[in-house]
Amino acid sequence: MIKKREKKKFIRQNLKLQNVNIDNIDSFDDEEIVEEKRATKKTIQKSETSQKSNLELKKGRILEVKTNHVCLVDVNKKILECTLSGRLKQIDYETRRLVAVGDFVNVDFSDIPRIEEILPRRNVLSRFSEENFQKEVILASNIDQVIITTSVQKPEINLSLLDRYICAARISGIIPIICVNKIDLAEDEVELKKQMRFYADNDIQIVYTSAEDGTGMPDLKKLLMNKNSVFSGHSGTGKSSIINFLQPELNLRVSEVSDFTSKGMHTTTSARLLEWDFGGYLVDTPGIKTFGLHREEKIGIYRIFPGIDVLSQDCKFLDCSHEHELDCAVKKAVENNEFPGERYQSYLRLINSL
Repeated sequence: MIKKREKKKFIRQNLKLQNVNIDNIDSFDDEEIVEEKRATKKTIQKSETSQKSNLELKKGRILEVKTNHVCLVDVNKKILECTLSGRLKQIDYETRRLVAVGDFVNVDFSDIPRIEEILPRRNVLSRFSEENFQKEVILASNIDQVIITTSVQKPEINLSLLDRYICAARISGIIPIICVNKIDLAEDEVELKKQMRFYADNDIQIVYTSAEDGTGMPDLKKLLMNKNSVFSGHSGTGKSSIINFLQPELNLRVSEVSDFTSKGMHTTTSARLLEWDFGGYLVDTPGIKTFGLHREEKIGIYRIFPGIDVLSQDCKFLDCSHEHELDCAVKKAVENNEFPGERYQSYLRLINSL
């Protein structure tokens, strides 16, 4: 019979554990982690500029992201379909897509048009998923203002969604403007404007419009002129109808609000950068139902939420969350009916969701 192969005997080494005093724990940063940091930095730097030779680069701007690796780019008023460089595809930007509508890019024309470099962004308007590992969805980049579009009816105004948009815009240094559309459907316009006075009192521009009879359109046009603007908001509020009124030749597709749910249905399926004939650009984005912020921005919300940004200056603590602290100017204002209780509850829902 064949003998079984003898197993190698495991010999336990006689190791002794010792306590070691460390005078400077920060020394580990320099010795143990420096290689990882260096590698990360190198990867980011490689994404900024291409090291290829014989490139014929021309600056363009992304009009539409068709797929994660194919975009429509405006290069000197000529619209081209461009692919992304293989080098860019290997970079982890921690976003759902590598590029965004409004990005300025360098396109290589030495062969087929190919995006070689994504130029630094001035700002971005982003929303984040509610998952444990939040992914960033960039709605648009390099913009001046966001036109937060809501409607009087079908669907009704969602003030909590307005609050989230305003905070997201302020975090990115973008001017928020509220556009209340379908003003022709208002049963009591005086009461409506009284409801919206909170935002007007906090230096947020409000424009009331109707794509049916043209109410407020001249005022909105002045705000849009020679600006890079994003139209975003709840589905069914009439973003595409407003754009068609201001520039009919764009002929954007519109749809009716669902009779069953009284909510909007998605008409715009992907964000697009379009040029106004009166100067400036617009980004028409798909309607959304929720607008998530990043959890790391929670502390910032304490200081930028509409109305709370001013009151928080009188709080005892600089990092006051306005929930449980003593000598909180915000809670005191709510108790004295000097700050709307509904907006304070919206604030609490927002920070608790983060």
